[in-house]
Amino acid sequence: MESAHNWQRSVVLANPEADVFVIVRNALEAAAYLMDFWPRQRGPAFFRAIRVCADALDGEAADEDVRKAFLAAAQDADIAVTVH
Repeated sequence: MESAHNWQRSVVLANPEADVFVIVRNALEAAAYLMDFWPRQRGPAFFRAIRVCADALDGEAADEDVRKAFLAAAQDADIAVTVH
């Protein structure tokens, strides 16, 4: 497994259930959030994001591809997101 490189632009997610914001900075953090904290809405974008995270951690996907897949999954799940 390759170490996770921080993205140039972090993703900040609003978690209204916990009344907090979560900052996701790399593929490892994205994978952890997807597996541990994702809401019930788990459509095709969610499963694609999981696959791309795994590929990135194996050194087979670019960081920007992970970030885009993660953002698409968040949009699909109606999670409020800002990018920094």
